[in-house]
Amino acid sequence: MSGGPLIPGVNEFDRPKRGFPRWAGFFIAGIIGMSVLLGVWGFTSGTGPFSSLGQVSEDLPPTGYRPTVDADVIQVLVTPPPSGVCPDQELALTAIESERDLEISVTLSGPRSSSCQESSRSDEIWLDVLLQDPFADRTIFRSIDGEELLRIR
Repeated sequence: MSGGPLIPGVNEFDRPKRGFPRWAGFFIAGIIGMSVLLGVWGFTSGTGPFSSLGQVSEDLPPTGYRPTVDADVIQVLVTPPPSGVCPDQELALTAIESERDLEISVTLSGPRSSSCQESSRSDEIWLDVLLQDPFADRTIFRSIDGEELLRIR
């Protein structure tokens, strides 16, 4: 009887190697690398799945309103910033309605890296607000400071 292993090259008491597989480390490193890459891409260009990281927003105070022919629509007057509004920037209007009053807020948002040559430099911008209920005699407030908006024309 020999004193060696039953299978040449394998000791009898060797157990299977347990531990973290090598491919799993590369997989986790790849996922972390892609997440960092997407985050940097969203922050610098303002596009992609993390585009909110690369967005800059500015609250614009509405200065007045006017009713329209349709009782469910009013127009709100907004004064743009001195630099104007670039084509890649977006005006978002939010209206919170109640039975007696209406709160309006306007936000100008665009990519952080925005530098436009062709900005629209107008003194005023009219935005349409579609109401859930007819306007009637409700009071309109700015949501930024609670000041009442004046009716124009």
